[in-house]
Amino acid sequence: SKIYLRILHLEDSESTYIKAGGSHMRPVNLYLLTRDMDKNTYTEFENILSARKERMQIKEHEFGSLRRLVDILQEKGVTIAQLDGFFYSYTIRQIGKEFDLLKIDDPNRVLNIELKSMSVTEEKIERQLLKNKYYLGTLADRLDMYTYVEETDSLYTLQDNVLKKAEFSELVCAVKSFSEYGTDNPDKLLQAKNYLISPLNMPKEFLEGRYFLTQQQEMIKKNICDSQSLKSSGTGFWGITGIAGTGKTLLMYDLAKEMSKNGRVLMIHCGMLSEGHRILNEIMENVDIISEADIISANVNVDGYQPQAYYVPGADSIIKHQFILVDEAQRMSENTLELIETVTESTKNDVKVCVFSYDYFQILSKTEQRRNIPAKLDALPEFTELKLSGRIRSNREMNSFIQTLLDLRERDQNRIYSYENVDVLFAKDEQEAAEIINFYKKEKGYTFIEYDDPIEGCAGDISVLEAAGMEFESVIITLTDHFRYSPEGILMGNAHPNPDYSYYRLLFQSVSRTREKLCIVVIGDEVLFGKVLGIQGRM
Repeated sequence: SKIYLRILHLEDSESTYIKAGGSHMRPVNLYLLTRDMDKNTYTEFENILSARKERMQIKEHEFGSLRRLVDILQEKGVTIAQLDGFFYSYTIRQIGKEFDLLKIDDPNRVLNIELKSMSVTEEKIERQLLKNKYYLGTLADRLDMYTYVEETDSLYTLQDNVLKKAEFSELVCAVKSFSEYGTDNPDKLLQAKNYLISPLNMPKEFLEGRYFLTQQQEMIKKNICDSQSLKSSGTGFWGITGIAGTGKTLLMYDLAKEMSKNGRVLMIHCGMLSEGHRILNEIMENVDIISEADIISANVNVDGYQPQAYYVPGADSIIKHQFILVDEAQRMSENTLELIETVTESTKNDVKVCVFSYDYFQILSKTEQRRNIPAKLDALPEFTELKLSGRIRSNREMNSFIQTLLDLRERDQNRIYSYENVDVLFAKDEQEAAEIINFYKKEKGYTFIEYDDPIEGCAGDISVLEAAGMEFESVIITLTDHFRYSPEGILMGNAHPNPDYSYYRLLFQSVSRTREKLCIVVIGDEVLFGKVLGIQGRM
């Protein structure tokens, strides 16, 4: 557990730093903001004007572009008052989606201006504005969207989703027409949960393409699709790894969608299939989604491969698929891995690409730990591992709480958080626990993930084994006397009735499924309750 915590903390500190979006951020006046010409002080000046919760370092060329744009607008008659009310360099928390300038008249209009100091291709400008339109489209019926390029003093806008050059007079009219504007923090309007699409929990939205990949996901997708051409011969073995919440499953199903344009795709889920799996399997063309347990063998000869060919109920044999994707591969059996490797070698390169997604730390059983599938994947010929490091599914405050729950020594450095989306409750026995859980399920919409023995009078919505690869808005779990803290403050779990499983690992799998809210019901153990409640600073 200590090794995991160090790595989790490193992941967050290195890759989820958010340039803006603190809970107290406020709009600024662009004229007043750009009067400071000293590069040694304008960062501090901006941070104070915007009332940022977290410091943002402003680069000189970025601020130069803003100053130049403000000068142009003033020359064309825009007043100081009309330059008021802009959010500068705002980022949607969790997603990392940044907007250079935003002015919001909710719910009627939004003005978005992107700034470029150097020339970039029109294709990149158009792609950025289209993404911005997707995210901002939830705020207003009318979107005025522009990109200013300082190097060429040029202006672009979107017209019917197509990029076109614009006159500065258009932007001037847009700025002047905002007679009123909102001052509320955009965090209240642009909530990450509205854009974080899970293909398994939200299959309809996924199939409709109502999502965007992060820059890191796009880069990994490009590496796999370009470096190993989907139309060329030769097999490529790829690994996509990352801790919980980094978007592995979304990327895998997006890859399946892309690869299905060039051949047949087999998606193997190493776990129990959910309703989302079944919906996607029915609708996605040229894609077969199965559980690893669905792979069966038949004693026939295929392409000289002796003695068995492997088949999937309801689908053609594995050798008929050009692309094999394996989700939750850390749980894969050695036999399945050997099968995939053998089939790709024995089918005259019909299989072009094999992609495995896995999490080194989402290991539920001792058997999975002994197998060490990630190490065996690394031994595959020409295997390439690509890493997702930015946590996008749950906010940093929730990540902080989970870290501290597992190791109380993290508490002091995480005191900056109030953990307002975490409820820690006490029940004297299972009967009281059932009443609390049922209340949270029925009245608050929480999902009860069952990793312990069933609680009488309260059915689990899903078991921890079924929850692999899934996510839920609000999660409720229990802590019983199976758990305790060591003298050092490290959460420990008793031996599980099934010697292959660990209460500690099942707990971590459960809490890592939440996106927004978490409720922990401590049953019967007041000492344990006091320690967990103390994370929130109440005791």
